[in-house]
Amino acid sequence: MASVPETQHAPEPSLNAAWVDAIVAALEAAGVRRAVLCPGGRASAMCLALDRHARIAVEMVSSDERSGAFVALGLAKASGEPVALVTTSGSAIANALPALIEAEACDIALVAITCDRPRSLRGASFGQMADHCGATRAFMRAQVDLDDPRDTPEAVHAMRANVAQVLRAMLGQGDDATDTPRADALPSPHRRTRGPVHLNVPLAGVYDAMEVSGVSAQTWAVAMQPWHDSGFAQDADNGAHEIESAVARVLARARERHASQSPAGVAGMAGLIVVGAEPAVPLDAILALASVTGFPVVADAASGLRAQPGALSPEAAARGEPGALIVNAFDVFGTARLADARPDLVIRFGLAPVLPALHAWFEQHGDAPTLRVAPSSIACDYLHPGLDPRDVLVAPNRATLDALARALSNAVSNAAQATTRTGQAVAWRWRERWASVAAYSARERRACVRSLAWGEVAAVHRVLDAPGFDFVHVGNSMAVRHADIGCDVRNNNQVFYTNRGVSGIDGTIATFLGEALARRDAGLLVIGDQAFVHDLGALALAQRIESPGCICIVDNGGGAIFDFLPVAREPGFRRAIRNPYTLRFAALAQGFGLAYRRVDDQDALDAALNAARMHAGVTLVELAVDAHSGAAQMQQLVRAVGGA
Repeated sequence: MASVPETQHAPEPSLNAAWVDAIVAALEAAGVRRAVLCPGGRASAMCLALDRHARIAVEMVSSDERSGAFVALGLAKASGEPVALVTTSGSAIANALPALIEAEACDIALVAITCDRPRSLRGASFGQMADHCGATRAFMRAQVDLDDPRDTPEAVHAMRANVAQVLRAMLGQGDDATDTPRADALPSPHRRTRGPVHLNVPLAGVYDAMEVSGVSAQTWAVAMQPWHDSGFAQDADNGAHEIESAVARVLARARERHASQSPAGVAGMAGLIVVGAEPAVPLDAILALASVTGFPVVADAASGLRAQPGALSPEAAARGEPGALIVNAFDVFGTARLADARPDLVIRFGLAPVLPALHAWFEQHGDAPTLRVAPSSIACDYLHPGLDPRDVLVAPNRATLDALARALSNAVSNAAQATTRTGQAVAWRWRERWASVAAYSARERRACVRSLAWGEVAAVHRVLDAPGFDFVHVGNSMAVRHADIGCDVRNNNQVFYTNRGVSGIDGTIATFLGEALARRDAGLLVIGDQAFVHDLGALALAQRIESPGCICIVDNGGGAIFDFLPVAREPGFRRAIRNPYTLRFAALAQGFGLAYRRVDDQDALDAALNAARMHAGVTLVELAVDAHSGAAQMQQLVRAVGGA
């Protein structure tokens, strides 16, 4: 589509305007509908071009590239669409790197556009210049360092071809290396999945990129040509591999294992589905697989499965109801009652699950035949030491997962003369055992939490159980662990987000703000005080949010997660590791123009959450808890469930 008709008013013809408007038109053609601007002199022309474009919304203007990049990440997460981030020259792009690293790990489509000075100034002692492409190279699906603008149609054609190639890679349409990476190698940044890309755009002029330089009518006409020939596809086919050989190979091993550890004539398979954050396939497809096979699903809270209408609670499954049985790892592995549960088959989606108890169970049963579902080829997985890279289902679609469910059911039917109780692939006693243990442990867990005095576990679990929030973002460190332990199956369509790609605590507030901008409904963020300090600058952007957004800060005196580790017994732990802060959250809220409440009991917390849901804007809610209540109350919880 031509750039000029899609703008609110045509730009003044100039060489920089020709380049910039052609690039913005390419973004629109590639499906970019949202942008975050981090302005500067070099970025002025690009920022203004995006701001006037009729079909690309500038969702946030951020003076801080670090916060702006995480806002872009949150926008892309919540919208499922690619987002543009614009930065100026010099060190600006380096500040955006943490968000780009997270986007790379989670296959989030972002395009970072760095606006640069002419190439002739490189290495000439001119200030505010840096190696933009070098700074991002390790985490980009693709990048291009464009040539300086030149007033020829040929130069425009070359620029358009380079930009199109990079944007196709953002959508997962780039050239894919067919070789599986080495077992000791990091994933290739050039793999064919959606992900971050980088356009470095040198512009004419030395200071402000709006400096006028003439352009011929021929060059301008080529720059304004529509992008119909770009080849952009909004729903890229990630090259899903055929499943037949992988499924046949894994099922053969699963049948052998079943025959060796099950009584003769027992129909059904001891299958288990495990789902972490960023499952990379539609949640309803996973629920359908679980419902058809009958396999229990151990789902992290961050997977989103616990809040889906199709999710079946352990209590309902224990009563014999059919459906996708969803359990949480703490309930089934916090007790020894399933320590000897040997699976015939494991199917795993998404990133590594959160809780160490599940990791320990995998260590004990690492020889179980495993189908690993991933967005791209992988060579190994530390939770499955015996994983054959050929047994990785790459970017399967819904039809592929349906075929997998049929293959599992057929395998069970062919392996036994009798059918299972429900006609599903699962061994009914296996499913009943998981449902019974999970239901009983969940009752013990909830009873224990209700009995706790005010403290970290009691407060955070109450926050996570609060009604009326359409989406929840849980920060890393302790917050995500509290969620994984305390969130029950609720069937309320509440959406969960978290940054588990590299599990950092930086940028959490800004990511939440990006999600709020994309969704425009009521959101809840649970974050520790140390992660809050990591992203204080994002509060300047929080004042621009108009939908209800509640940021619950667990004020537990610094890095409380380290209280659970052996390092907590070392001399100097408090000063060198736990690193407590003295923060006046009320003053911070006032300084940034945000609503604020401090709570130190459950009634005050309920009132604060209710007020935050009704407030058009961001509210900071400080959960004032004893610094060591998290570890103490968690021990009580472990004892309560462990005795189940």
